[in-house]
Parts: sequence; structure tokens; C-alpha cells
Amino acid sequence: MTCRENEPELAWLEWHDPHLLALHNRLQRRRETSQLECAGHAFGVQWASAVQPLETGIEIALQVGENRLRLNLPVQVWQALSLPDCVMIDPQSLACSMLLEWALLPLIERVEQLAELPVSVIEPAGFITQPLTLNTTLAVQIGQAQPVGLSLHMSQASAELVADLLDRHATPASAEPPLLHLPLAVERGEAWLNISELRSLNPGDVVMLEQWPEGQLRLVLDAHLQARAELDGNTLKLLEQPIAMNSMKEHPMTATAEGQGLDSTLDELPLKLVCQVGSVEMSLAQLRELGAGSLVQLTPQLHDGVDLMVNGRRIGQGQLVKIGDGLGVRLLSFATV
Repeated sequence: MTCRENEPELAWLEWHDPHLLALHNRLQRRRETSQLECAGHAFGVQWASAVQPLETGIEIALQVGENRLRLNLPVQVWQALSLPDCVMIDPQSLACSMLLEWALLPLIERVEQLAELPVSVIEPAGFITQPLTLNTTLAVQIGQAQPVGLSLHMSQASAELVADLLDRHATPASAEPPLLHLPLAVERGEAWLNISELRSLNPGDVVMLEQWPEGQLRLVLDAHLQARAELDGNTLKLLEQPIAMNSMKEHPMTATAEGQGLDSTLDELPLKLVCQVGSVEMSLAQLRELGAGSLVQLTPQLHDGVDLMVNGRRIGQGQLVKIGDGLGVRLLSFATV
């Protein structure tokens, strides 16, 4: 039994209208910071900000054409922008709306020019006919002060207008998460072995690797991208742009006898033993820039030799050796499979 078992199913979750999801996501798309000016104060506005808006604030009711919006501004923003004092006394009054519209006139004129629609500050009571079901968070930074979050509430019609204006006039921010780094492996060789063969291996054994061009390595992103490369110390030089790996490539399989038991069949499952000589982490932006001739600095190994990997897991260490004209690996340590 769970602590929520007596509650209506998923009742504690935030609800979204499925018909408005696409519009909601357009409003949440990150944009480059807009630089604006009001009452002689320069400030930046970040759309769809992660800065949480304060629960308390002063409401500004706006009308753009026939569409209505509500902006909830923290008190410190009012004070920093030197907005009319009457807002602090009676923000619901018509006189306050008129004074506020006069104070915000430079911003209003800019929005009117972009939207090609009249913009005015109205009394909050005018929202009764238009439910404000969509919202986004903005962050305002005045000078060197910390950004302050504020919320913008919209009806469906006003949200469509805002989203259209943003798509036309606000440059999208980088869609790639700045802190997302992907691990890439540098492989020197591989061999297909079944589970039974892996279990039989011991330190000191030598495994023949598949034939690769001499001196070449492979830079691999999981099982998705790969590029041929050459290694000079801890620096990797790419010979080509990373390309998609062929996940449907056939691998060696031994024939199984008819009626063979499950245990025997599982023992014959093929697994790829990979010799990994290094690794590196890169951002998506760095990955996009890779091409023939690109140089990649690898993370230094804490030991000599290669790491032995199966299904992305390190199961031992080895040392590369020559076997005739080919390449092999001698096991220095090996975990029980």
C-alpha cells in the first residue's frame, strides 16, 4: 500500500490540457536574453527562465489588440524601475493603470510596433471574460543585480500571439543543455567470444583480435557513432567525421544442435570483447564540430595497457601483442564472467 493509495489517481500532479501542449512548449522554449530599457533603466529579460517567480507581487493587466495578459511583478522590480508610487497604494485603480501605461510607454510602443496591434494597461477586472490558462516565467535582471523571476499569465488566444511574436523576433537559445557531456571510448581492437569462451579465459591467456588497419583506432559514442582515428600520445587525430554505426551488422554465431537445452544455448551467446585505450567527454556542440583532422585530447590512463570491456563494463586489463601479422591482447587481469 502506498501513502497516496486513497487519493484520486494522479490527483497530486500538475494538470495540462492535452490540446494545448504544443502551445505550452512553444512558450517554454528558451530564448536569448532581450535587452530593454524603461524609465532610463536598462535591463535584460530572459524568457522561459528557470528562476522561480515570487509568490507575492503586483499585477499588471495588459490588453494587446483583443487579447489579454497578466504580468505579476515583484515589488523590488517596481522600485528598481522607478514606476509610479500609486502602484504601491492602489494597483487596482483606473488612475494607476493610466499612470503605469504612461511610465511604460517606451516598452508599450516597442510591443505595438512588433505586434502591429494597440497595447494598453487595463483594470484587472477586465479579465473576467478570458480565463488565463497558460503561463511562462521570465527573469528580469537590472544592472548587476541578481535576476528576479516574474510570471506571465495568458489566455489561449494571447498565448498564441505571444508565441508567434517570440518565434518571429526572439532568437532561440542553444537547444543543447550546456552541462550535458557524453562519454566517448577509444577502442583499439575487438573480438567476438561466446559466454563459454569468456568463462574459460584466465590471466596470461592471449586473445586474437579482429583485423583492423595498422595503427588505426576507433572513437565510439556508445553504439551510435564511430570515427576512425590515429593516436599520438594522449592526442587522437580523427581520419573522418563520426558516422552512424551499423547496429544490424552480423556477428559470428555458432550453429546450435536441434533440441539443445537453454543453458547450452545461453553459453553460445556472442559477446564483443573490446580493448579500450582511453576515453574522453565532449559536449554536443563539440561533437558537431568533429571532422577529418580534428584533434581530441584524451583522459590520461591510470595504468599501462588497455581496459577490457564487455557490454560497456570493464572486466579486466590487458596488454596488446603482435600475433603474426595481426594483433592480439594478453590478459593481465580478468573478472569471472
